[in-house]
Amino acid sequence: MNYLVNNEWGKNQYQNLGDARIHQNANARSMVSTVVVGLCIGLLVLSLWSMSQRHIGYALIFSLDTRQSLTARTSTRFLSYGLDTSLLRDMPNLPINDKRFINLARHLSPAYVRVGGTAADCLVFNQTLSPTPEKVFDPVTRSDITNFTITDKDFLAIYNFAEQSGARMIFDLNVLLRQPNGYWDYSNAEQIITFAKGHNLEIDWQLGNEPNSFYHVFERNVTATQLATDYITLRGLLDKSGYESSDIIGPEVNHIADEKHAGERYASEFLEYGGSSVTYVSWHQYYLNGREAKVEDFVDPAVLNVLPIQIKSVADVIDRSGKDVYMWISETSSAYGGGAPELSDRFVAGFLWLDKLGYSARAGVNVVTRQSLFGGNYAMVSPNLTPNPDWWVSVFYKQFVSEKVLKFGEPSDGRVRFYLHCTPTTALLNRVPAVTSYGVNLNKEPVKFYNRILYGIPKIGVKTFLYILTADHLTSSYIKMNGETLMLNKNGDLPPFNPIIVDPTQPIFIPAYSMIFMVFHGIEVPACMT
Repeated sequence: MNYLVNNEWGKNQYQNLGDARIHQNANARSMVSTVVVGLCIGLLVLSLWSMSQRHIGYALIFSLDTRQSLTARTSTRFLSYGLDTSLLRDMPNLPINDKRFINLARHLSPAYVRVGGTAADCLVFNQTLSPTPEKVFDPVTRSDITNFTITDKDFLAIYNFAEQSGARMIFDLNVLLRQPNGYWDYSNAEQIITFAKGHNLEIDWQLGNEPNSFYHVFERNVTATQLATDYITLRGLLDKSGYESSDIIGPEVNHIADEKHAGERYASEFLEYGGSSVTYVSWHQYYLNGREAKVEDFVDPAVLNVLPIQIKSVADVIDRSGKDVYMWISETSSAYGGGAPELSDRFVAGFLWLDKLGYSARAGVNVVTRQSLFGGNYAMVSPNLTPNPDWWVSVFYKQFVSEKVLKFGEPSDGRVRFYLHCTPTTALLNRVPAVTSYGVNLNKEPVKFYNRILYGIPKIGVKTFLYILTADHLTSSYIKMNGETLMLNKNGDLPPFNPIIVDPTQPIFIPAYSMIFMVFHGIEVPACMT
């Protein structure tokens, strides 16, 4: 069977656990048929149990230290999402007034909704533009980069969508409106800010999109020093207008950890001259080229391993700047250029997405903004307003993972990768303490997972709730939980998430090419109470 095409393993693995254990014991008896082999296996098991995480064929042992402190604490809006500014070119077809779309977004609250992207530097507000003789296109993505206008009604409609969805809006202003002397012409931005404040809109702000790549897209340059000056100007505008408490997120660089380190060099110079103007340092992350990506790339550990290198590279820039600011990945998905067709919106994309959330939280990233909620091949919501698999993965994350990050063994760079958080209070049963582990199995075979509790004996009644996410094949548009295809109820509500419940002393079977959330109810970690 080619597991890159079909994954049918494990449909009924937990329906007959007793039979499974009998079968395992039979295998064990055959394996210890000789004294020598039995002694070797015994020594190997003892050695493995003495360490925090080891492989036993396709078995894993993870150690949960209940005495540990929090590793990190993310924003409560850690998992956020974007609406690309290019969507505002066609406001009548943007479903921000559709109750179904609002409902889908509401299931991801609390969150930020970032209205930004390449087209942010083409947008003007309430201004009549001269007719353009012909459209202008991005030479890389072929997206439209012709200047366009939005009205005050458009702006209010976007904000109302955010408010009804339980999200806080971030609006990316046009930095390519420049004066002859090179300085930012902020007059149009000032109109937006004044209008927003006049309607008491609560908004955070950005200025420009991927400025270190302006020349490749627009054949124009804005230096890091110029942009730093522009951000300082924006901070002044906001303070003068009554937006003193609004955050500014920037500088929105890309090309992190590439051969030229262009993004890092730009961000470093920006922070040197204008670092005091931003609340959070932001950058954009994609693993793959959407026009070239293959299904195999989405389950390749080498692809996933790019992210830690990139995060460390940006963290080093921030450390060297001496600025006490958190990092945001303010635009990210599996593949750039709008995503990879029939891949970035399918089940297989969930591996990159869930691992990104886990590693980013553990590394101290404050917010991760998914590109995009709607539009493009990487959308979480399809054009017919049904959820794609990554929307469901995001809902599970919102349901069972809190902003409090714990350590779970050592970070993995292999095919089985797990993370640990305190469980949100909303997911606790009768206020009994719990922790949530989640991760991915990129193997084409199942694995057995053992959880070893350190410095604490599980109390009677401790149970592990399993939510295993699979699909019939990697490029499926549908996703299953514990063998059942996930579908919204007719009224738009979430279906019941009925877990598989197992005793914590039992091994957990994780299917091939699957994602899993495990909630350990009854395990108390004092750090989760802080």
